[in-house]
This record gives sequence, structure tokens and C-alpha cells, in this order.
Amino acid sequence: MSDVTHAADPQGEAGEGPVTASPRRLLLRVLAILAGFVAAGAAGGVLWERLWDAPTGLAFEGRWYLEPAGPDFAFEAIALFVVIAFPIGLLLAVLAGRWRGHETVTVVTVLVAAGVAAAVMYAVGSALGPPDPQALAAGRPDYTPLPGDLGLTAPDQGRVPWHSTALVALPAGAMAGLVGSYLLGNRGFARRSRG
Repeated sequence: MSDVTHAADPQGEAGEGPVTASPRRLLLRVLAILAGFVAAGAAGGVLWERLWDAPTGLAFEGRWYLEPAGPDFAFEAIALFVVIAFPIGLLLAVLAGRWRGHETVTVVTVLVAAGVAAAVMYAVGSALGPPDPQALAAGRPDYTPLPGDLGLTAPDQGRVPWHSTALVALPAGAMAGLVGSYLLGNRGFARRSRG
């Protein structure tokens, strides 16, 4: 007995209708998409940390200050995260969109997997990067140079690292990839013969 059953199309030609997969095959698809996104998120985190140049700052009165101060240095990590995450989501979603059938399950799976992959990318990148300079500055003498940490927020005290809109870059790329795959794929706008 086959895991895939083919329904006949309205014109009576067997094998050209919609494909219905078994629950086991559908679960394998969901797990494959999730595993692919998580692995790509981890690889993206490693790449993010490798390409990022840690800005330097100074410890002064128990606090860390970026030196030289400015948005170019403070937001370089955020911009680099977006530049890496969006294409990862786009590419993986296009690949996931190539699997036809069960598009609703694929869309939900890709969206959830892309969110998880963005969190994994951030966690891996920040774990590989230098530690929090605000914590290191507390016990250091004034004017001690310290590298900044890899994060998605400005290096201000009291900022929560996970509160960043940059985390939606990977899911946004994934949704753009699925839309492109479904609308412009080999079955999207192709002209069908009428006779």
C-alpha cells in the first residue's frame, strides 16, 4: 500500500490531481523543515559572530561606554543580523515551498521554524561573542578598554537583549520566499491548456 494516494482530476485523468500524504509523511515534512531552519539559524549565528567586529569601549565609574560613541558603531551588529537572517529565511522558504501539497501546514511550519531559527541565530551568535561589557566594567578601573557584546539592542544599561524588531528579519524573509515560491513557482502563473 502506498503512502500517497492520487485523486483523479475532473477530466478523469488519473495521477494529475491533488496529492494527499499520510500523517507520517506530513510529520516528516514538518520535522525536516524545522530541522533545516534550526541548523541554518545556528550557522547564521556563527556567521554573524565571525563577520562582526566588536566595537571597543571604556570602563568609567563602574559603567561601560562605547568609544567612539555613535549609531554607526552601536547598530552594526543589528544591521549585520538582518543582512544575514533575511536571505536565510528567503532561501529556506523557497526550498520548503517546492514541496507541493499541504500548503497551509507548510506556511505555519515555516513561520514557526523561522521564528525559532531567529532565536537560535541570536543565541548562538551572542554566546560566541564577548560577554556583556556592563557587567565587566563594574569591577574594572576607569579607562580600561573593553570590547562590546554582540546583541540586537543599543549597548545602553537596562536594555533587554531580546526586545528587538531585528528578530523578525528571518521570518519576514521566509514569508517573502513562500509567497514567491507559491505565486511564481513552476505551477503559479503557468498557462494551462484549455483543450
